[in-house]
Amino acid sequence: MRIKHVEVFNAIMLTGTVSGAARLLHVTQPAVTQTLQHAELQLGYALFTRQRNRLVPTREAQALYPEVQRLVSQLESVRRLAGALRSGTQATLRVLVVPSLAVRALPEALVLFRKQHPALPLSIRTLHSPEIAQAIALQEGDLGLVFGHSTHPAVQQLPVAQGRLVCVSPVQPAQRGRPAERRSTVELAEVVRGSFIRIDERDPIGAMLAEQCAREGLAPEGSITVQTHHIAMTLAAQGFGPAIIDSFTASAADASLQVRTLLPEVPVGISALLPQGERSPQPVADLIEAFRRVVSTPA
Repeated sequence: MRIKHVEVFNAIMLTGTVSGAARLLHVTQPAVTQTLQHAELQLGYALFTRQRNRLVPTREAQALYPEVQRLVSQLESVRRLAGALRSGTQATLRVLVVPSLAVRALPEALVLFRKQHPALPLSIRTLHSPEIAQAIALQEGDLGLVFGHSTHPAVQQLPVAQGRLVCVSPVQPAQRGRPAERRSTVELAEVVRGSFIRIDERDPIGAMLAEQCAREGLAPEGSITVQTHHIAMTLAAQGFGPAIIDSFTASAADASLQVRTLLPEVPVGISALLPQGERSPQPVADLIEAFRRVVSTPA
């Protein structure tokens, strides 16, 4: 498919009619019809069938559409960059960050960053660590902020901060015959004996926890598995059990939650991911430094 075929196909998928696609693309209806016919001839199968004055996508069109959407998005990025270069404006700084670090740490870092770059356009996307590494390798982002480390050969990484795994649970007030819980640490074996909240093992921190349990010969029995650290902390606050998360996320816990270091200690690092072999522009270095300042003293 040529680019004009992709644009017409996408426009018809969005509008459902030739007339709607023509208005969207600012061309004539015969031009849309001719381009669609040429695309179908080149592909060797129909993309749409007509039902009650609307064009309904075929099975083949539905299979193609997700890839076409990605291509259209990339084309739009090229157009924006080309326009920025023509007008002399700054290109957008594309930041990819894991969801938990986007809740508090990134906004606080951006406060510092904006003092240096008040007008620089920013694009922020939340993804999980493996997805961020893949996106940086494909140069779909300028900076990735992740937990753990990446082994992707097309990605370079810089250490940002070092934290640890912690256990978060509601504060237990003093009761008759039992003082309030004041311990600052808790054994992993004690936490996993009952129901607790853990991070999915496809996440670096979930993998760290699974490896630590294996080393200690522990077989967790009952638990709730979630994808993000912030959700784990929220469920812990609602009384679903203690949550094992990272100390950076736990730094946002309010006074109703108790944060205890997990023993034996399991270190958790934050890394900045950059495209391999490219010199990072100054705004990227400045944002990494701002982020490092914010998370340098986790709870």
